[in-house]
Order: sequence, then C-alpha cells, then structure tokens
Amino acid sequence: MPPRKPKHLQKSKAETTAENYFPVDETMVKRAVEKEIKPLENTEKIEILSLKPKEKKKRKPSVKKTKAKTKKGRNFEKTAVDFIPEEISLKKNGYELIITEKPQAAMKIASALGDTTKRNFQGIPYYEVSRDGRKIVVACAVGHLFTLKQMSGKGFPVFDIKWIPNFLAKKSDFTGKYYDTISKLAKEAGEITVATDYDVEGEVIGMNVVRFICGQKDANRMKFSTLTDNELNIAYEEKSSKLNWGQAIAGETRHYLDWFYGINLSRALMSAIKSSGRFKIMSIGRVQGPALKLIVDKEKEIKVFKSEKYWQVFATIKDKKNSLELKHNKDIFKKTELKKFDSLVGKKTLASTEKREQILPPNPPFDLTTLQTEAYRLYGLNPARTLQIAQSLYLGGLISYPRTSSQKLPDSIAYREILEKLADKFKMRELISRTKPVEGKKSDPAHPSIYPTGNFQILSGDDEKFTT
Repeated sequence: MPPRKPKHLQKSKAETTAENYFPVDETMVKRAVEKEIKPLENTEKIEILSLKPKEKKKRKPSVKKTKAKTKKGRNFEKTAVDFIPEEISLKKNGYELIITEKPQAAMKIASALGDTTKRNFQGIPYYEVSRDGRKIVVACAVGHLFTLKQMSGKGFPVFDIKWIPNFLAKKSDFTGKYYDTISKLAKEAGEITVATDYDVEGEVIGMNVVRFICGQKDANRMKFSTLTDNELNIAYEEKSSKLNWGQAIAGETRHYLDWFYGINLSRALMSAIKSSGRFKIMSIGRVQGPALKLIVDKEKEIKVFKSEKYWQVFATIKDKKNSLELKHNKDIFKKTELKKFDSLVGKKTLASTEKREQILPPNPPFDLTTLQTEAYRLYGLNPARTLQIAQSLYLGGLISYPRTSSQKLPDSIAYREILEKLADKFKMRELISRTKPVEGKKSDPAHPSIYPTGNFQILSGDDEKFTT
C-alpha cells in the first residue's frame, strides 16, 4: 500500500469533483500523465433519471425520491426532479402565437395589431387578434417562467443543474397558470413569435418558452423599443425568422455562471463557518463578491488614514458699498506657509466685473445610468425606484425602452411628430431650435437612448415628475 500523502497535500472532495467536471482540450494534455479516475457517485442515477419514459398527456415531470444514510446513521430524503418538455407539432393551418414578457405588453401589442378580443384561461388573460383575415393569439409570460435547479449531488461544488418550471422548483409559485395557458395555446398554433423585451433577459425568457413549453427549436422574433402602435406594427411586419441566439446564449451563460459561482461559493462559506462549530447563512455572487471586495478595500484605507492638521485662508474685501469673503483654493498643511498671506492685510487693489456670454450645448439624451443620476439629483429617487418608474412609463407607451446604455438616436424615429406633440402639450414651440437631437458617444446595438414617444396619460406622484 503506497504511503499516504500529508494532509495539506490531499485534495478535497470539492477539488476532485471540479477537476472531473471541467472539459480539457487535447492541446492541453500533450505532456500530461494518464491517471485512472473513479466515476462520480451519482452518474448512474443521472442516467436513470434522463431515460425515464415520458407520459405524453402530462406536463408534470417525474419525481424520484431516494433515501440514503448519513455518517451518523440517520436517514434523509432527497428529491430529484427530472423535467421533460412536452413535444408539440405546429399545426399546418394554426394561428400565430405571439409570446410577450408581461401582461401589460400583451395587451398593448394585441390592440396595436388589429381587432382584439380578450379571452382568459384559468384566470390568465390572452388576446385573439384579427389582422388582414389572419388569426393571431397574443399570450404573456410573467417574467421568467423557468429557473435553474440542482438535479443531483450534495454539498459543493455542484454542476448538475438544468432549467425547470418555477412552479416545480417552488410550490407556492404563481407562474403555473401562465405556463398552462401558453402550453394550451401552443398546441393549436401554426407559428410562434417571441415579442419579449429585446435584451439579454428578454431573449432568455422567450427562448425558454419556445424550447420548453412550445416544444420548438426556434421562433420568429419581433424587435421594438417602444410600445407605440406604429412601431409595433413595423416590428411585426419586419420580424426576424429566428431568435437572437447571441443574446440568448449570453443570457443563459450568465444564469449558469451565477449559479456555479454564487451557490457553490455560498455553500463553501457556510461550510467553513459550520466547521468552527457555528452556523450562519451567508452568500456570495458573481457581482456581490467583487463589490464587497471594493467596500472592504475602501474600509481598510479609512482605518489606516491618519488625520493631519491644516489651515484654510479667507480674505474679506470691501469697498464703500459692498463686502465679499474669498477663500483660498488650497488647504495649507504647513503653518509656516501662512506668513506669505500677511502681506495682503490692509492692501488696496483694483477690481473689475467682466461679463461673458457662453453657449452651452445641451446634454446628450438619457441612457439608464444618467437618468438614474439625474432623478436622484432632482428628486432624491434611488436607482431602483427610478427604474421602476421608467419601466412603468415604457409599458404605458410614454417612453422608449429604459434598460439601455445608448446615447444615440436613429434617423428612423419620427422626431417632427414627437416634437409637435410635446410643443402643444408643454407650450414650448418657441424653444424648439433643431429637428434632430444631440447625441452622446455611447451606443447600444439593442436599443436607442431613452426618448419620449409623444403619447400622454394622466399621471401622479413620482411618475408625473418624469414627464414635466
């Protein structure tokens, strides 16, 4: 029997599991030494779950419960959920099913595309639209209908995760009825179109609905930045024949990384504390960890900071009518330097007032960050509240999509029409001096900067502040 390695050289179970998971390219193993690797404990179980037959008439996944013994001899029960999407074939003469991200967006899109009749299934609204003799059905998700769930293994690190419906991951979740509604409507559809928000998260929401509820590999895609009738009709007529897979894969990758990084490291932190005889719920994440590091570094700087005595110099100047106090623009850290100001006491000098006219260019249009900054400066609104208001105004068709980093505005926007409406509303026609707005340097391929659509509604509270 070979001698046992010192404890500090032994690899933990977590390290071994991670090494077995991450793929290695052939070019990386030219000088490697082959070593027999034991199969993972749960491999057989994973295969059994994936091969379990699917019942065609039921959408509920199979649930397999296994019992095992801990080191202390106690039994624990573990539930592994294997979600198998239902296979759906599109009907040759079926209607077009449009999927939106939110109920309010579904109503806006349906009313813009044609004569609309509101229906509901299990209390969830959807809309039947007649457009040029064709039938369109508009249904909505309610944000993400799926979440990543651990399928096997325990402790950390865990990498066996997959998408499953929210209502299966959490019993009290309310999204089950939205899932059922889309599933029912998809079975009679002949074509699927995604009309979620045109960003990374919207693409993931649409992709998961298409793959896991509608049972399709791809779908049409509408792209729009405002929920106005004109833009929605253009987006429908010029829709793409496929999803934006670049955004979809980027979004899905971010979700996986959030889980791999956040869940595994959070468990590691709690395990480390537990080993000292205590237990405390702790978390760390892809963004949370680096942000905490910045805060800690700044706090360390504050603790080692040593205060120094300094002086500020003020001078009072007077004439026969006026008095004015001036402050030197630098703090003085050496007391001996104060003597050079003694010569100013009692001195007389000539002062003149000079007037200049300067033309200041207008600021570039708002992206989300500058909108949040200005809302805090003017109204004291925090970034989360500002985004909430902007999202509400967007869903009401009053402004363009707010989650943008762009300061660019394309020529395709009907500026003259919007300016006419704003001039009539705010009595500011004499202030309009240009037909094309000023632009900033930043751009976003998905959306332009935030701009008003020219539509108005009766608003109150914080919402009203944004439009006055």
